[in-house]
Amino acid sequence: MSRITPDHATATIESRAFQVGAATAGWREGILALAIVLAPVGLAFILTTAVGFAIAGWQIVNGLPVDMPSRAEFQLPGMAFYVAGSWISVAAAWFWSSRRGLRRDVFIFRGLTWPALAASLLGFVIAMYGAPVATHWLSHITGGGGPGQARIDFHTAHATAVYVLLFMITSPLCEEILYRGLLVVWLRRAGFGDPTIWLTGSLLFGANHILPLGLVWGIVMVGLGAILFAIRLRYNSLTPAWLTHFLFNAQPVLILPLIKQTAPALYPGTFS
Repeated sequence: MSRITPDHATATIESRAFQVGAATAGWREGILALAIVLAPVGLAFILTTAVGFAIAGWQIVNGLPVDMPSRAEFQLPGMAFYVAGSWISVAAAWFWSSRRGLRRDVFIFRGLTWPALAASLLGFVIAMYGAPVATHWLSHITGGGGPGQARIDFHTAHATAVYVLLFMITSPLCEEILYRGLLVVWLRRAGFGDPTIWLTGSLLFGANHILPLGLVWGIVMVGLGAILFAIRLRYNSLTPAWLTHFLFNAQPVLILPLIKQTAPALYPGTFS
């Protein structure tokens, strides 16, 4: 019969305490990483709401009737706050990953290989033609709207500049770093396999688009997220997923006008 010495008992207690502490630290780290990933939409919502309360408070203090701006009038500051929140989150991701020696894994932009380029373009084509069909049927089933909640009038240079800054520069780059970079690295570090990462990441990506874009478009974004996560996990690089994301977001400014002029029969939505 083995005898447990005081030193052995102390070592066992310390080992268990270390395991509990490591697990607690892991959960804390996971919550922090998830907060960084989801922060842009949350910050934009909080700051936009704060602006609304500030306007209402100013009107009340000055004895004016409370007349809140419309959703369309809130659109521009909301977009500006999302841009600011996205870059703040990327800076936080840089700091988080640098302190843990994971910066190269989070910011894993590599040169495009021919297979990765082909996968990127194929993913874009699937998303370009699949999104209108999915939006049409989901809108019919749910009675909700598609991306009209975030529609921008491209007849003005100002609106076009806002779209380019938000959807063609900030969103493709920052969302790839946060979702396909930081989120993937953390989930892998937590021991999750690629299938679980693909499913979890796609659902989170879509869910985080529901608040600004609505339920229908949020569901569509689950599909886009599935394409982007699949490309990132397959080629272990953010570059091909970024290209797919950029082309998808650039449709109203670059892709669709070109298709409309050169091959209108191939315009997305024609077959929906």
